[in-house]
Amino acid sequence: AAAHATTTVAKAPTTAVATTAVASTTAKASTAAFPATGELAVSFTYAPSSGPARNPYIAVWVEDASGQLVKTVSLWFEQGKGSRWLGDLRSWAAKSGNRPDATTSGATRSAGSYSVAWNGTDLNGAKVAAGTYTIFVESAREHGPHNLTSATVTVGSGPVTVALPDQGELSALTAKLVV
Repeated sequence: AAAHATTTVAKAPTTAVATTAVASTTAKASTAAFPATGELAVSFTYAPSSGPARNPYIAVWVEDASGQLVKTVSLWFEQGKGSRWLGDLRSWAAKSGNRPDATTSGATRSAGSYSVAWNGTDLNGAKVAAGTYTIFVESAREHGPHNLTSATVTVGSGPVTVALPDQGELSALTAKLVV
């Protein structure tokens, strides 16, 4: 059966969650910053490669040019007992210390097309500086494949759209900066 398209935007949970300390990527007064009203929309389609499948865990995050975690844009996993499998999102877990932060958006989702948005803030809530960032999308599912894809995007030169390479069960990936 064909999956229907759904759009979701990550929302902060109502309970506090530990955050990972990272070097600040905030803009200084003399440095251009992420557009005040801008957002980077990351869109993708998840489709299992074969047979019945449990919903995947999916992480979308941003790293700066030095490879430091700037922000987890969205993290889909079964809260509670499912947190023990967050390590299956190997690349995200290595960068984040395997700890969800305030971007956790809760339950996994079924196959379909989705969009999540980054407002250009770091883990401390401050706007990031203009520059080059890498967007990552990673998926993993129980008894299924692991997929990771990424692309760089330059912030500060106006609107931009980049395509991320299709990878396994992840396809139609784009990152669009709207200012």
